[in-house]
Amino acid sequence: MTSRHYGFVLLMLTGFFAFRVGAQLVQVWHPVDFLPPYSVWHSGALPYGVLVGVQGAILAACLRIVWGVFKGTIVPSAQKGKILFGLGTIYLLGMCTRLFVGLTIAPEHYWFGATLPTVFHLVLASFVILYCRFHLKISQLLSPRDRDNPV
Repeated sequence: MTSRHYGFVLLMLTGFFAFRVGAQLVQVWHPVDFLPPYSVWHSGALPYGVLVGVQGAILAACLRIVWGVFKGTIVPSAQKGKILFGLGTIYLLGMCTRLFVGLTIAPEHYWFGATLPTVFHLVLASFVILYCRFHLKISQLLSPRDRDNPV
């Protein structure tokens, strides 16, 4: 997989998350019948205003990463890849556990039972893991000098 391929998949995952943010905004401002109601999108773990701000920051970070991958301004680093692998794995396992508990043990719990938000956390965890893979795999293609001295 080339840097460009990673960029396209990261952009697709960012698009899925942007859809989630936009769909919830639509359901807040002007609800439509073809989308799930606001209550399905929102677990209530954060006040909605705070949530939208955090989501905006996440989208900005994702877009900056995608742009950097496409433009070649992000120097792949095995060290960053290993750190991202650890963080991404913890995030993914945490959200898989949340989904499992929400679907089996505690479907009525406000946080565990919030299936749709959890699915989009899985999208973000996938972004982190794919970005980790970008760093690990593409860094192997760099010359030894570039691998040892990332910008």
